[in-house]
Amino acid sequence: MGFSILGSLSVCHEGRDITPTAPKVRQVLAFLLVRRNQIVQVSEFIDELWGSNPPGSAMTTLQTYIYKLRRDVLELSGLANLHTQSCGYLLDVADDQLDVCRFESLSRQGRAAQEAGDTARASELLSESLSMWRGRALSGVTAGQILSAHVARLEENRLRVLGMRIEGDMLLGRYEELVSELKGLVRSYPLHERFHASLMTALNRSGRRYEAFEVYRQLRDLLADELGLEPSTSVQRLYQSLLHAEPADGAASPVRTGPGRPTRPAVVPAQLPADTPDFTGRAEMLERVRRMLAVRHDNGTTARAVSICGMAGVGKTTLALHAAHVDKAQFPDGQLYADLRGPSPRGAATPTDVLAGFLRALGVPEQQVPPTLEERSSLFRTVSDGRRLLVVLDDALSASQIAALIPATPTSAVVITSRWGLQDLPGVRVMKLDVMRPHESLELLGRMIGRDRVAAEREQAERIIHRCGNLPLALRCVGARLAAAPTLTLQRMAALLESGPAPLDQLRFAEFDVRANYDKTYFRLAPHDRSALRLISLLPPPTFTVATAASLLGVGADAVEDQLGRLVNYHLLEASSDRGTDTVRYQLHRLVRLYARERLNREFIRPVSA
Repeated sequence: MGFSILGSLSVCHEGRDITPTAPKVRQVLAFLLVRRNQIVQVSEFIDELWGSNPPGSAMTTLQTYIYKLRRDVLELSGLANLHTQSCGYLLDVADDQLDVCRFESLSRQGRAAQEAGDTARASELLSESLSMWRGRALSGVTAGQILSAHVARLEENRLRVLGMRIEGDMLLGRYEELVSELKGLVRSYPLHERFHASLMTALNRSGRRYEAFEVYRQLRDLLADELGLEPSTSVQRLYQSLLHAEPADGAASPVRTGPGRPTRPAVVPAQLPADTPDFTGRAEMLERVRRMLAVRHDNGTTARAVSICGMAGVGKTTLALHAAHVDKAQFPDGQLYADLRGPSPRGAATPTDVLAGFLRALGVPEQQVPPTLEERSSLFRTVSDGRRLLVVLDDALSASQIAALIPATPTSAVVITSRWGLQDLPGVRVMKLDVMRPHESLELLGRMIGRDRVAAEREQAERIIHRCGNLPLALRCVGARLAAAPTLTLQRMAALLESGPAPLDQLRFAEFDVRANYDKTYFRLAPHDRSALRLISLLPPPTFTVATAASLLGVGADAVEDQLGRLVNYHLLEASSDRGTDTVRYQLHRLVRLYARERLNREFIRPVSA
């Protein structure tokens, strides 16, 4: 191997080390190697070597470094050819002369073997690829901003391949051999959750379950101290599964009693997030949800399922989790929970990944979780068959996302929350959640900041809940602000909401953010529907008709009715019928109106220059 960058920079020819010693020449060679067979522009060299303060002689100096590199390394060894281009330089080097090429080739072969099910061969190939590393990539080379990014990429690739090899070794049952290696890795990468999870699993399978608990505790404390975060959901699920696993073998594998049919696993998952301590109101909706979850005594053949839909911030998740906690005793075989991430910028959770988590939580060993959605869905139905499970699917995006996550057994129940109706999901009862009633809003505010404080400024509290439109998210934001600032009067808070230049700025505190919640829905709209929402915010409140909107938008009534229907389905608009007529009247929630007006001003109204 002529050139080596997976460790200290090294150039060997006929058994001799001919690595350049001058720092800048080493830096130039390293840059050319990480960009092998690509043109590196002169401007990139200058940025890498000198950053934002290049000398006046930068071009001449660079040419000197190139000359020394050619004379002392490339022409002497013949390992590669350096071509001068019109805008830069290109290093033509064969793959068999560079260690990173060998690493990448072996890694690809190992991944292919792993995907083909040849775990032993995959482990051999991945181990061989990792043996190419002699230390941190390009150690001893001064790295500028560009080269540092390439070093970080190489290190990420190494960790990815290392994770694949560890996963393969676990599938081969090499738990005890992995423990010492993983202990070193968690010391070197204290915030790397995957290594901690692997160490917990290896310790548990080696009969050292309580050491696994200590690894989790240390990770949780470190994340809380350094980042203010809890461990990821997958790590928490692993910890819960260890808590409920049989100590004898550290695993909760299903026991097979017939051809391919596992019995009930020993693990009883309890994945529900904590209930809301100050849950307020919603008595009627809570009773309706509980009736849907109640154990059925008919001859039904499917799981009971209810979908709670409504506008952003209306409290769908809070209601779903409260109902689940109230009735979880009806489901002694466990409660499963998944945040499906709806319209999150991170992207919606895939049913394939969610099913993998459910299966692990129900005691299926990692190596027995099949790769495809169809296989995982089939195994989930098998494992859940006859069990009394409660499944909570939070923030669903579409029916296709959750169809495979519903147990096919009448003894289980499912609660779904979504910003959309999901009426196209067969067998699911859809319940629309509206904003709070005024007395519920006052009660919630009192629970957050103290009933005495609300009673002392009752009129101002009513102004606040009116400006919040009785929306729970907005009320919680205001309540959190008032609780954090005991000297802030309700009168001052009401004035900020009423007369501030950007009222939605007042509805953002800690993790509460009304505008951000509306953003998630708004940016899922088609452009012409966004435009319609912005413009109808100009119509005078409280209500309007299709004809009024069509006149404003300059579009035919049929097309406008379709647009308004989509906005209603996204819960950005309310629709109701006039008594005794066929006229449908539409209404914007006051905070949706403020949001849409903001969008109109931001996207289309520009200041006029003098």
